Amino acid sequence: MTPGFPPAQGGVESHTGALVRELAAAGVDVRVLTARRGLRRAVDEVRDGVPVRVYPAWRTTALSISPRLLFAGLRARADVVHVHSYHAACGFAALAGLVRTVVFTPHFHGDGHTPGAALLHRAYRFVGRVLFRASRAVICVSAAEAAAVRAAVPAVAGRIAVLPNGVDIAAIRAAAPFPDEPPTVLSLGRLEPYKRVAALVGAVPSLPANAQVVVVGQGSQRAELEELAAEQGVADRVRFLGVLDDAQVHRWLRTAKVLVSLSEHEAFGMAPVEAACAGARTVLSDIPAHRELVASYLGATAAIVAPDAAITQLTAPGRVAVDVPDLGETAAIVTPNDVAAAITAQLAAPGRVAVDVPDWPRIAAATLEIYRREPPA
Repeated sequence: MTPGFPPAQGGVESHTGALVRELAAAGVDVRVLTARRGLRRAVDEVRDGVPVRVYPAWRTTALSISPRLLFAGLRARADVVHVHSYHAACGFAALAGLVRTVVFTPHFHGDGHTPGAALLHRAYRFVGRVLFRASRAVICVSAAEAAAVRAAVPAVAGRIAVLPNGVDIAAIRAAAPFPDEPPTVLSLGRLEPYKRVAALVGAVPSLPANAQVVVVGQGSQRAELEELAAEQGVADRVRFLGVLDDAQVHRWLRTAKVLVSLSEHEAFGMAPVEAACAGARTVLSDIPAHRELVASYLGATAAIVAPDAAITQLTAPGRVAVDVPDLGETAAIVTPNDVAAAITAQLAAPGRVAVDVPDWPRIAAATLEIYRREPPA
């Protein structure tokens, strides 16, 4: 049960799509309940041979809300109900754990991406604690996320398992790079303020003149980002491609020399690991999830820069310090020049990288073991 599912794009969507595919390949009888904005009635689909029931979702963007999805999850008849995303109203379906086996993957990163979402999530905290306690097991995708969950709900510490997001290693490495592209810096993800893609756009004037920036993704900031690129005279060097299918994304991952992720907060950070799998170097914001990726997988192939200032301050002179809700830590001080310097150094590094990253069959097998566990005493 998930607030979003492929072909919709996003971290939760990629996670659930890959996990469902691998569980089904392992012989598990999987059914998906999800929601989508813009529908007037529920529709039935099939993806990778798995039945998917899609319910209408409200148009609000601060929180994913679909009452019919919630009720379907509460009524679901299954050996295990696997609920995804604390940051969506369908998380209420974890209450089904009071009467049946529920596994909860919260994709937890604090109090929402926007001021409106943060306000809603603060009101949601009491219910959230009940949801965690009703779940037999809580799967976190990183130790950083697990620490945040333990801090928020100490009572569930003994039920937490850490399983990272997997990577479609074979598909990514089999993809053909796009030919005749200049040195490419890639951004992959939603175009929302917390992702701070504007920090990357703000750095473009200081990048080598032959480098291009390719932005893959859609979101509320696209027009603002395009305007920023034009104001800085680099519109011809920043390509906004919108939403692409997996095959196209894999080709851009294989084409890119560097992937940049300057997000304020993440539970894991799938794009950097996928990029490293494809052979690209990475430039990352200094948040717990990214530091964990560097320690576990990326090593010297990654460069970490401290979190930057708010979008409106990116092109302002001087240095500023701001607080960012990155699972309890405070942002350091940085300028667009710092971002550009890190990217330039990564562009100059020779060759492609080779890293060992987790694949989805391994993660699905570990998830299935959690489904089969006896409940804690």
